[in-house]
Amino acid sequence: MSDPNPNNRAGLSAEKSSGEQAHAALVARLARLDTNPIPVRPPKSLQPTPEAAKTRVSRLRKKRLLIQRSKRALLPQQAMPPARDPLAP
Repeated sequence: MSDPNPNNRAGLSAEKSSGEQAHAALVARLARLDTNPIPVRPPKSLQPTPEAAKTRVSRLRKKRLLIQRSKRALLPQQAMPPARDPLAP
């Protein structure tokens, strides 16, 4: 079926051309970014201080040791045979 109102058809073609224009602009912008990479670095205010880095390292070391200790504590329990239920027939 054809649209009896020719203004609607003109609006559709205008939307299509604006969509194509937007697509072309996006492709051009991406091409420029690809050829001229911008180095991204966090601001210095977000860089950890040496003291903060030391505390982070010690916190992670303690966490690793706690995990190792908990794994060692679980191993002897798993090695023991299960207790026999005295009420079982």
